[in-house]
Amino acid sequence: MTSYILGALIALFLSILLARRVWIRFVVQRGLPLPPGPKGWPIIGNLFEIPKEKAHLQYTKMSQTYQSDLIYLNAAGTPILVLNSEDATSDLLVERFQLYSDRPQGTMGILSGVDASFVFCSYSDEWRKQRSLFMQEVSPSNLQMYQKPCMQECVSRLLNNLLDTPEKFEEHIHLLYAETILSMAFGISNEDSFEYYVNLSKVGMDAVSDVTAFGAYVVDTIPFLKYLPEWLPGMGFKKQAAYSKKLIHNMMREPLQFVKKKMEIGATVKPSMASRQLQTLQDNGTLCEETETLLSNILGTLYGGMCQMSSTTRNIILAFLLYPDVQKKGQAAVDAVVGFDRLPDYNDEGKIPYVEALVMEVLRWRVMLPLGVAHCTRTDDIYRGYYIPAKTVVLGNTWAILHNTVVYGEDVDEFRPERFLNPDGTLDKNIPYPSAAFGYGRRVCAGKVMAQSALWITVASLLACFNFSRARNAEGEEIEPSTDPIEGLITYCAQSDWCYQTNVCAQSFGSTSQG
Repeated sequence: MTSYILGALIALFLSILLARRVWIRFVVQRGLPLPPGPKGWPIIGNLFEIPKEKAHLQYTKMSQTYQSDLIYLNAAGTPILVLNSEDATSDLLVERFQLYSDRPQGTMGILSGVDASFVFCSYSDEWRKQRSLFMQEVSPSNLQMYQKPCMQECVSRLLNNLLDTPEKFEEHIHLLYAETILSMAFGISNEDSFEYYVNLSKVGMDAVSDVTAFGAYVVDTIPFLKYLPEWLPGMGFKKQAAYSKKLIHNMMREPLQFVKKKMEIGATVKPSMASRQLQTLQDNGTLCEETETLLSNILGTLYGGMCQMSSTTRNIILAFLLYPDVQKKGQAAVDAVVGFDRLPDYNDEGKIPYVEALVMEVLRWRVMLPLGVAHCTRTDDIYRGYYIPAKTVVLGNTWAILHNTVVYGEDVDEFRPERFLNPDGTLDKNIPYPSAAFGYGRRVCAGKVMAQSALWITVASLLACFNFSRARNAEGEEIEPSTDPIEGLITYCAQSDWCYQTNVCAQSFGSTSQG
């Protein structure tokens, strides 16, 4: 009986796929071609041609092969459109935002619960409500009053941690941004169960990155698989989704519950986004399970920025190891403005163009989200004479855009901040800011300004205080740092085997040497 039902379901699914393809080809297209791309097989289409590793590079190669910045694939009925140029992403994701601002409801993500966050939820009134509340908390006034002082304080602790145990640099950098987010969002500090919440954020975001990387799980392109029994071969994604859902739920919910319980017993609560919003809900008489869940989903969005900033900062250190002259130029630029008797602060922001160029270059050089977060078309569309079906998954190839040799020069694989500067050291307004690193259109990163400020103060402070150099082995030879990436929604370098030395060069730490 079970095999009969299973066979019937498979037959039904295949019939639906075939009917959809016939509908697209003969009824809706009205003679218009689909964008260029691999031909594919009957029914399954390009299912086995969807890249599983270094997808951004493979899509870039397809773009060159088909001489088109639009690449179309069909993964067993799921249409996919890859945009490999700034013109295409601007035309569709920005100018036609009403059609292209939805999110594909990836089955693995839904099973894992990530669609509760407004980053991944559909373009809807609920999305607008969540994003609006979030934008209130990261407003310029709140950034100046609450967030920048918090960032400055956390960066100072990073510097001391690096001074004490430089070999734990990866842990210290993650701690910097976890501490910043936990403090700003929930008022959680070292006096609380800090390490527990830091670990919650780390394992939770690892789970988010894993389940939201488009194409990593076949169930995202064949949603029908979620209805099959768990004991069948290939159904391991169900167990993985259940495990990820628990990690993500704990990350999103527990910090807010911590703040709520402290407020209920009358304990001293450090001012934070959570405490301000909870107090407002209490005063309005609207505090309930629904509004608590909404607030958890909104504040939980900050964790995504934490991972990206952490990876970006580690890439800055990688650049210092690979390009020592860049580090020296950055140190000289900071010293010229800040001097030697204090650390950089936010009063120096905007006064050190080389540091701004460093931040822009690392965002361009090592793209954290090479294919961004997937968009989805709400209805059929026609672009450049091509037919684009409704519910098409649209990927902006951010890596290709930020490695465009026409815009950024032939040496796009090199780390060269000077590409953003004029000969006199000022910022070159003709070279575009790598905004694609933060997403597109209405789905651009809501915390972009906060992230930019956090990266600026971190980079400036590292340059003011340390020399980073490659460690040497027993024979005195320099150890080459690994640059192999670990891929997911967020791509970063594997750094467990990084070896480097830090030499203190800031008088603020009591050193008599000056780098």
